[in-house]
Amino acid sequence: MRLDQIAAAALSHLLGRLLRRAMAAVIMAIFAIVAIYQFSVAGILQLASLYGLVNAHLIVGGIYAVLALAGFVTFWAMRGRNTTSTTPALAQTREMQIMMLVEAVMLGYSLARKSGRA
Repeated sequence: MRLDQIAAAALSHLLGRLLRRAMAAVIMAIFAIVAIYQFSVAGILQLASLYGLVNAHLIVGGIYAVLALAGFVTFWAMRGRNTTSTTPALAQTREMQIMMLVEAVMLGYSLARKSGRA
């Protein structure tokens, strides 16, 4: 087998797997939406017998509004944060941290190679 054939087979396998996972996710999303709809209808019917049809729709709409607000607050809380800090030790860039880590590894390696006789 040539290299391009191996690459094509690997890509085909990867895309096929990704496509199957995407289809499964779409099917699960459709079932979840249908379940939410059915539970909403059942809830409205039960609430309509207790509070009336208009109030039942208002209650279910309020529940969905609170859930949407909770999702918005969650996304707002997870937003990107500014990583700059006023503390000099915390304000180092990622490259500087990696450079210091490599330097520490090299120093440890050189100390480990030295014999116990000085």
